[in-house]
Amino acid sequence: MECLGLENMSKIERVAIVAVHGVDSHPRYEFQDQVAGDLCMRLNEREGKRAWTLEVVNPVGVLEPGEDDPLPTTSRVRHVGDDLLEPKKSFFDVIEAYWSPIDKGATNWLSVLMWILRAVFAPFNTTARVEAPFAKQFFDYGFIGGALVLAFVLFGISITAVWLSGVHVLTITGLMTGSTLGQAITVLNANASAPGGARVKIVVWLLVGIVGAFLVGQALEAILKTWVQRKALQKNPAAIWHRALAIGLLVVVGGALIYAMAVAKFPKGSMGWPGVGLLIGIFLAFQIGYALLIGFIVGFFGDVQIYTTRDENDARFYGMRDAIMDTAVTAIMRAVTPERNGGYDYDRVIVLSHSLGGTIATDAITRLKQACEQGALDPDRFALVRAFAMLGSSLEKTRYFFDVGGDTTPSMSYEEWRGKAFEKLFGSDESLLTKKAGSRIFWANYWYFQDPICNEIRSYKDVCRNERGSRHVSLLHPLIHSDYLDDPWVWYSSKDGSHLGLLDIIAPSA
Repeated sequence: MECLGLENMSKIERVAIVAVHGVDSHPRYEFQDQVAGDLCMRLNEREGKRAWTLEVVNPVGVLEPGEDDPLPTTSRVRHVGDDLLEPKKSFFDVIEAYWSPIDKGATNWLSVLMWILRAVFAPFNTTARVEAPFAKQFFDYGFIGGALVLAFVLFGISITAVWLSGVHVLTITGLMTGSTLGQAITVLNANASAPGGARVKIVVWLLVGIVGAFLVGQALEAILKTWVQRKALQKNPAAIWHRALAIGLLVVVGGALIYAMAVAKFPKGSMGWPGVGLLIGIFLAFQIGYALLIGFIVGFFGDVQIYTTRDENDARFYGMRDAIMDTAVTAIMRAVTPERNGGYDYDRVIVLSHSLGGTIATDAITRLKQACEQGALDPDRFALVRAFAMLGSSLEKTRYFFDVGGDTTPSMSYEEWRGKAFEKLFGSDESLLTKKAGSRIFWANYWYFQDPICNEIRSYKDVCRNERGSRHVSLLHPLIHSDYLDDPWVWYSSKDGSHLGLLDIIAPSA
């Protein structure tokens, strides 16, 4: 591609990056700061020195008159020593389209599960297809189906263990006697006494063990999360010590409570370590099953369920979908309209999205293009959008859910207009990055085969450049969907020119 070379340019290169996050719950500014932080780190890596720094700017003119909730900010990557508010050199402003709170809590695991099953088992639907090779579909269905099966198996194990250990514990304590039908029917023993004959109800000792098992389970979960987050924690040693102290406290307190219950003498003996181990196993099975069912199924697919509701007669879900898209539209409008963003007029605007954010950003850009054609937006302002990059995009899957979901079918005029709009809007030729504003927007999609959420863009492959990376799942790290920004491959182009990295889209160098 033609080299721009930031330091050799005759004017300041002012670039805005509109960051659209993906599924699951996100705190405000998280994705914005992550994009800006990684961009700053990669720029410094490329130059071999600390030439760039990151700070936050509060631009004026962002809020509507009368508002007093100053939420929108800008994460600015600028040269070390340059002025923060009025940079004299090139700089990059990251603006977040924060839509996470709009739809959280609006659905539940049963609703999401039924929605997935209805979408998967649609044998009479002749139009909905996931445009992906058989190997990719086999992996994705196997991964998601396996997660569902594992979640329910673990729940089943925990429920069965609760029943068996409950009968065992209550028999040891003397609370139950006269078991029949394989211990399915028991009789309460009203004369049972607490250990040592003290006037302490046996249920208190049971609660002591349960609380101890819960605390130990929390400690084990924290150890696993620490291992998964080890790279991020390396940058903050204080956080590691605080977490280690908390884990140690959970283990000591939980272990002491478990020990107290294990050695307590009940009318028919003591629990012993086998019984306590089973109790801990119950909590671990429950926590893992809950994390899979709620964290993965609802966290990842709840947002997709809501956003792919295309029926405008669904006042609740479609209203949330519209609000989510409005958030992305507003963020892009901030970048292309100086009056809405502290007077900063950028030379280029780049839209960077992750996961479902790719679908949201695609819809937002298309809506702004339509606004230009209808005279509601100055085409010169919209022409500042020069590139659109997707990380782990679920665009192909959401397209399938759009087609298969609900009782309404897309109108011919809408589908025809959308298809033509993509051809007019986007292009895969990287020379578009160096052309003047007004030409088509360069479109790139970064994806991993073993990421079950994303796909290669095949429906629009003529206008989207697909970049396939190499990342593999493991037992301790089964989901690689959040790995893109941490992967050097995403940022750096290959020497032979076969792969285009984000840096050469955002900040081209000689």
